[in-house]
Amino acid sequence: MLSTVGRNRTVPSAIPVDAEPSPERSALGRKATIRSAPQRFIETWIDALGGFLFCVVLPIPIYATGDPFQKGFGPTEQTIVATAAAYSIVWYCGRRLDAFPRITFQGNIGYVAPVAAIAYSTIAVLLLLMRSDYSRIQLFGSGLLAVLWMAFVAQLRARYLTRNYAVIPSGLIESMPEVRTSRWLDFDEVAQSGIRVDAIVADLDANLNEAQVSALANAAISGVPVLDRRYILEGLTGRTPLGGLTPNEFGALLPSRQYLVIRRGIELMGTLVLLPVLLPILALVALIVRLDSAGPILFVQERVGRRGRIFRMFKFRTMYHGSQGPSFTAAADPRVTRVGHFLRRSRLDELPQVFNILRGDMSWVGPRPEALSLDLQYVRDIPHFALRGIVRPGVTGWAQINQGYAHGADETRSKLEYDLYYLKHCSLWLDLVIVLRTFAVVVGGTGAR
Repeated sequence: MLSTVGRNRTVPSAIPVDAEPSPERSALGRKATIRSAPQRFIETWIDALGGFLFCVVLPIPIYATGDPFQKGFGPTEQTIVATAAAYSIVWYCGRRLDAFPRITFQGNIGYVAPVAAIAYSTIAVLLLLMRSDYSRIQLFGSGLLAVLWMAFVAQLRARYLTRNYAVIPSGLIESMPEVRTSRWLDFDEVAQSGIRVDAIVADLDANLNEAQVSALANAAISGVPVLDRRYILEGLTGRTPLGGLTPNEFGALLPSRQYLVIRRGIELMGTLVLLPVLLPILALVALIVRLDSAGPILFVQERVGRRGRIFRMFKFRTMYHGSQGPSFTAAADPRVTRVGHFLRRSRLDELPQVFNILRGDMSWVGPRPEALSLDLQYVRDIPHFALRGIVRPGVTGWAQINQGYAHGADETRSKLEYDLYYLKHCSLWLDLVIVLRTFAVVVGGTGAR
């Protein structure tokens, strides 16, 4: 969900505060009065406290013996504290993950349920290590209630919470995306009618006249956020628009070096831990590929990685050996083998890239690496395409879970906008969203060819 608090860009008032305003300017100020909607942080507090009552407080009479916290700190009190701590972790993580766009009801369940399972299981393990007595039924029942509560709130928010945005200039309304939770209103009509708005969306690159600049300044003084058009589009679509991207913004695309180093360390350790599980699967798939059709087990192709470095990427072969044709895969491509269709749909053909991760060629999460021939073409034809090389390419990525397979200039430009969004917002939370939603994509088999 988009938050109206953030990179607000206010425009200095064109009306000197120490000068006596003329009647004309006073009339303009009255005409351009914009009022802010009720503070949205109230919604957040209602969500948090309502969930605390539903998941922690209301179940207490079911398992509590006597009045809690009246006779020392026993099993009942330990259960209350444990459920409160676990719920707080789940709620906080859920809100952080929910801040990214394009989250559906199924997607909300897809990331809240794993977070709840991890949080409540961790609390249970800690209590076990401490040899503390507690109600296991209540603890894990609270986890189930937390998942149901957060899914319920997300559904209500998606269905009924509509944010009003005053748009200036009015011609910008036609280019704004159609989003059920956002309503685009003409700035002048809002000023005249007195409708409360959550923010003002302005094209700050347009040549606004003095009256419009003054109205924006007065609105900002009244506490109404003024957001640039590019910022609002980015927050609603999960894409950083290419149009108007300037070298001045390139610095914002550089992820934190500290985070990338820490992530690389965690990635290596996690991959090594997973190897005993992955190796038998790799061996089984390799045997199936060998028995299905003649040819090599692995498909090796030169791809372009971080900072333009060329590397050899490994995949299980999913096409008949010696097949000729375009470098991209079409829907129902006759070159794909019988097993290849399943491997592509389940993404098992990507598993050999675990060795690319260990070698440092790739990460688990990042922009998908392009074949060398296609990368050269895209760099030549699409502005800023080479910026994808700021970070290591990934097995999965923000563009993959939102758009899927891309071919053609328009689809590739869209994929690039997703990749730029990822670079701009690269963080633990976004990586976690991508990983959790990737599991949903794999299970559903969507976006494969």
